[in-house]
Amino acid sequence: MGVQIRTGNNSTGLANVSSNYDLNVNTPTDASLAGFVNISAEVDGGTVLGERTTLPVEVSDDYRLRVGLDQTLFNLSFEGTNTPFGHLLQQNTTMTSTQASGFFTLNTGNSTTSGHATYLRTYRSFPTFGTYPTYCDIWAKEVNHNASNAQSEWGFLFFASAAQAAIQTPTSPNIDGVFFRRLSGGGLRAVVNNSAVETVVDIVTTNIPSRDGVGLYDPTEVNHYIIVFHNDVVRFWINHILVASIDVPGSLQFPTASSNIPFGARVVNFGAASAVRQVSIGFLNIAQGDQNTSKPWSHAMCGSGQGSYQNQQGSSSGPTVTRGTGANGWPGSTTTRIAGTYTALSAPSLNSLGGLFTIAASTATDTDYPIFNFTNPAGTTVLPGKTLYITGLRVGEAFMTAAPATNPAFVSYIVTVGGYNNASAVTTATADGANTVAPRGIAVGGHGFLTTEAVGTVKPGFEVTFNSPLVIPAGTSFLFVMRPFSATSPTALTFHSSLAVNGYFE
Repeated sequence: MGVQIRTGNNSTGLANVSSNYDLNVNTPTDASLAGFVNISAEVDGGTVLGERTTLPVEVSDDYRLRVGLDQTLFNLSFEGTNTPFGHLLQQNTTMTSTQASGFFTLNTGNSTTSGHATYLRTYRSFPTFGTYPTYCDIWAKEVNHNASNAQSEWGFLFFASAAQAAIQTPTSPNIDGVFFRRLSGGGLRAVVNNSAVETVVDIVTTNIPSRDGVGLYDPTEVNHYIIVFHNDVVRFWINHILVASIDVPGSLQFPTASSNIPFGARVVNFGAASAVRQVSIGFLNIAQGDQNTSKPWSHAMCGSGQGSYQNQQGSSSGPTVTRGTGANGWPGSTTTRIAGTYTALSAPSLNSLGGLFTIAASTATDTDYPIFNFTNPAGTTVLPGKTLYITGLRVGEAFMTAAPATNPAFVSYIVTVGGYNNASAVTTATADGANTVAPRGIAVGGHGFLTTEAVGTVKPGFEVTFNSPLVIPAGTSFLFVMRPFSATSPTALTFHSSLAVNGYFE
């Protein structure tokens, strides 16, 4: 039996209805008569799932609203053609994968052969801490997503070997993860895999909007895929629409067998594929949610694989401290450490962010000799221009092999930042100009030697911490300069030492 409510026109004891037929309701103003209002937040409007997803707002025991700050754990882009081998492991079964045009693409060799596969994963694994969610943001596109006899996956995905990555159905306890799976024929699934035991949900893609809001979801376009998981639930999103939610089965303590999972992606042909299946990853970010970790930004950058000890993303893969036959710096194990040619103001100037070095016997007194001259790669369309922050350095112990002649000697060390020369390498004589920047120098310490000291004398090393970091923008240089002082020239002094640099790229 229905009850009709009509407007009371502000009459005592009668309810009012607006011109839009909405019942006017106010909560009681008398605290003793007030009821309760529960506050919840809409997580998703139900575009795909058909009903809204809401979660309650939480308050601590001290009546504070629970608020957390997300913390990035890993960030990787794919400018240029130099694969970041220091960040990514590839396990290929005949298939090949390469980086180009801003994407890392799986199956660039266009294989359709049964049993061929390619699997990519980060060396780093990413943790989840109980109810604090871990986010995986992936910007990716596909080619021939509806090819038959082919399968592809991306997300938190672990295979122990290339042989495992070449199978279609997870049957090994060494497979783990939460990820999207593109099936043979083009269907899309959300997958929770705990040591090869899977819980899956088929994703309905008909109502998903495109990433740019023009038209509907198209796998051949770049789409934003998000996976959010913690101990109780895993949610899957496409272009900010919730497309699947999987509760962790009551028999499991955690969605996956391991609480630390790498990002991974693969393409596999489990039969003769009807067309070339490819997945192209354009950008990747992993973050920890809700918990205010107060992690220093330098830790976050180094955790993203951008420590100063390795080349920045987009540059040639490898370390910033060089290693090669006959090179001044960190030599190969069978290479004799050599001094190189010392030229006032400009040499040896090895393009290395520290390493081993030898002071030559022919150096003149009170003259600059740049030993290391590291150029931070300039930004281009295929190489991100990152800023190098140097937070500290250590000059190692000095081992003397020839004493100074006639008079004692002192070797002073200077570091410089920001030097730039549009036409050639930076020297300590470079001046400020329209297309040049003089290196800014900081004296950091030195070593002293007596004529009476025996060969084999070792002088202690020292460390310098920069509470205000040294900042080297993209395209500019960091120099480590030696300047000898003595009453005679040359000093005839020869010794071996080292430089270690601590910092990160941003």
